[in-house]
Amino acid sequence: MNTPASFRPAPARRVLCLWFPEWPAQRLIAARPEAAGSLVVIAGENHRGQFVYACNRLARQRGVRRDMPISEARALARPGEQLIVEPWQTAADRQGLEQIAIRCERFSFCVGLEDADPPECLLLDVTGIAHFFGDEQSLARQLRQALVRRRLEGRIAVADTPGAAWAAAHCLAHADRPAVIATCESLDQLPLTGLRLSAATLAKLQRLGVFTIGQLRALDRASLAKRFGAEVLLRLDQWNGQLPELITPCRPLPKFQVERRLEVGITQTAAIERLWKSLLTRLLDLLRPRRFGLHGILFLALQEDRRRWEKSLRLCAATADERHLQELLSLKLANWRLTAPLVEMSLEAIDVAPLAAAQQDWLQGQSQDDARQLSSLINRLSSRLGEEFVSRARLLPDPVPEYAASNVSLSQPGALASTSLPQQFRPLDRPTALFKEPRPVEVLAVMPDGPPTALFWKQTRFDVVQCWGPERIESRWWRQSYVRRDYYWIETTSGSRLWVFQRLQDARWFWQGELF
Repeated sequence: MNTPASFRPAPARRVLCLWFPEWPAQRLIAARPEAAGSLVVIAGENHRGQFVYACNRLARQRGVRRDMPISEARALARPGEQLIVEPWQTAADRQGLEQIAIRCERFSFCVGLEDADPPECLLLDVTGIAHFFGDEQSLARQLRQALVRRRLEGRIAVADTPGAAWAAAHCLAHADRPAVIATCESLDQLPLTGLRLSAATLAKLQRLGVFTIGQLRALDRASLAKRFGAEVLLRLDQWNGQLPELITPCRPLPKFQVERRLEVGITQTAAIERLWKSLLTRLLDLLRPRRFGLHGILFLALQEDRRRWEKSLRLCAATADERHLQELLSLKLANWRLTAPLVEMSLEAIDVAPLAAAQQDWLQGQSQDDARQLSSLINRLSSRLGEEFVSRARLLPDPVPEYAASNVSLSQPGALASTSLPQQFRPLDRPTALFKEPRPVEVLAVMPDGPPTALFWKQTRFDVVQCWGPERIESRWWRQSYVRRDYYWIETTSGSRLWVFQRLQDARWFWQGELF
């Protein structure tokens, strides 16, 4: 069964990191192939004199190491061996990486340099692309073959985030295993050097007995921020995807925009509709040869009185289905009213992404049809009600109920990629109905600090027949609203199960949820 790929949920983000160890030496050998059999040393300079900044494999086999004085490196060359010492040229190194990035565009529509000075890695957004090469492993293999043909040695890793891919490329990939396919969950045991932390921060953490990423993630975030500042939390959030990390293309993506200027302004609704439909057709014609779909459209219109109208449309999954886009734009523009003749109109693709393969197994037809209907429903609701009003709940690792969930707009790319609950989440731990604000109640209790025997709320009495608890929940002192509560599950004579707590600061009681 062929199901339109534009209606399927957006794939989870996948990023490929391509690391060139000792890049300055590799660049020199690629430019001068005759130097491959020599000891190549790239010399840096500081207040102490010249030192080894990078070297090739043969030099490392002779004992040359980074930060070694150049005079000591010269002494390690054997009689008859040629030693090439060249100054470190940062501008040439960066330019060489950018040239390779442009050659790698056949493997990704977005290729950029890592955010480091000096850079040694390329980052490729390979979301939804791997199937064009077979799978991610095949993509990595073909990329490595292309590097070998240019006498380049690269370490390749594919993961869910740029930070995780960088960590896998530097800590897992090696000469015998040049390509690694990984997820953030599988990288917890990597050393802290995979987080791109400064040398001073690494030394402090190691003195505290923290050596792996998993150990660091288990520590309290507020304590880390207080002791190390924002650097550690920034790198952790980039590593696990909590903080998005953009890839800036070396060659920016082309701007997909179509426009039409009119010599005579128009006001008829039918003529205006024909105009934007023809522009939409032209816009999609620009995207189809590249196998791109739209995640968003920006609609601009100019009237004779110079008044400018602007509307944006966001979709939960990339699509190139013209009929579906026409329906969504019609909903978006339904309440638009001209105050003067229209003289100019344009449509711009504000976000594009590669389309997934359309050919699927006919046995998956039912699930794909469900995905199509869900995606279509979300797009329609977002167009009519607004993107901010169509969302799903996302669980957060916070014990305080008010902070344990947040809403994520379903129009964001990838919002439908993971909708399952964490495995460690047990539904009966928390009520199925959680009130937006805790309801103050009066209680009767045998002991002042003991569980309630009866509750009173708005002239209604709840007699308690069974009680479970307490469960102590506290927030940290640095939060603006400090929380210190004892929670109880209670069962009433009517069979209802209520979730109540006593606020320990003033001994007041509140009803926060119930189990249906």
